[in-house]
Amino acid sequence: MKTFLDKMKDLKAEECARRGLQISEEELREKISGLPIPNSLSTALTRNSGNSPAIIAEIKARAPGRENVSELKLESVIRDYESGGAAAISVLTDEQYFGGSLESLATASTLTDLPLLHKEFIFSPYQLLEGRIRGASAALILAYYFTEEELRSILEEARNIGLECVVEVSLESEVPRVLAVNPDLLMVNNRAIAALPENPTKTYMQGSPQVTVDYWNHHADLRKWKQQPGKLLISASSVSTPADTAVLASVPCDAVLVGNAAMTATDRVSFLHSLNTPVQSHAA
Repeated sequence: MKTFLDKMKDLKAEECARRGLQISEEELREKISGLPIPNSLSTALTRNSGNSPAIIAEIKARAPGRENVSELKLESVIRDYESGGAAAISVLTDEQYFGGSLESLATASTLTDLPLLHKEFIFSPYQLLEGRIRGASAALILAYYFTEEELRSILEEARNIGLECVVEVSLESEVPRVLAVNPDLLMVNNRAIAALPENPTKTYMQGSPQVTVDYWNHHADLRKWKQQPGKLLISASSVSTPADTAVLASVPCDAVLVGNAAMTATDRVSFLHSLNTPVQSHAA
């Protein structure tokens, strides 16, 4: 059965082919040679770690089955996120389904000094280069798209151009493959996006932070991975209340990624502050 992620990869291949006619991968590589080193996502999340997880607030105009904002006012959203205490900002750049763009990423980089996570359906070095040029500090890498060796390769490619990688799992079967490459930042998506049908509707919204807790409890190798210095665990999706962050108190979770709930909050600043309520931390 073709999944939503399969469909998105096909779409991205078409988009990259079109853009590749305008600017080649070699030309992109030339453009990054003089770029400054971006602000570190790992450093930002570590600096803000404590009794409550750091917040990666996401810019997402819409998602399959829902609209978050009728008009994306980028500067206003970023100012709210900064005032709300976000440690970093995730920028979704898919246009067709999520209302983003590479231009939004570029603009965001001029509006904030917070590290930017380029959230896209990335499968190629070309996409890494596109994000790096536009100010990304890190790139989202979906385990679904890669074998173990392919993961090693794309992570090395990112390191070579000054990008950190957040490697995402959304199925338990992906966990061993990701741990085998020993990423510095590992994100558990509490929605099983790798299992979504090609045309998701209400299914897209299902999820719970308990998924991160279950992964932690089920995988001794995940707990062993976290004992290494500098390894950061992120819980993404379905975090919309202080009760949700409290669920994660039993896990040494360094950060949460919050998207739909942050975008639709009546008062984004107060909403983000509410998620920063200290909770008893787990001994790593």
